[in-house]
Amino acid sequence: MKKIRICMEIQGLGQDENGVPCPGGVALTLGDEGAEEITGEEYQRLMENFSIPGILSAAFLDGIYKPEDCRLITPEEFDRKYGEERDADV
Repeated sequence: MKKIRICMEIQGLGQDENGVPCPGGVALTLGDEGAEEITGEEYQRLMENFSIPGILSAAFLDGIYKPEDCRLITPEEFDRKYGEERDADV
């Protein structure tokens, strides 16, 4: 089974060096760990089936963060902003 990475940015998830709330990233990966990642048009079609409230619930963050404080982002944007090479991993 291929895998899909669902990425979201949440306002207030992180803190800057002064303790001021700032956005943070969350990524959920579904599917087989070693499998090929779904991308492109297939990714876009699958993402139409996901909702921010559903993703918050799957990540056990519902009740902590509001859907209006969240936005879905692409895996590429997640990697640029919150990827492993950055200190901002969440």
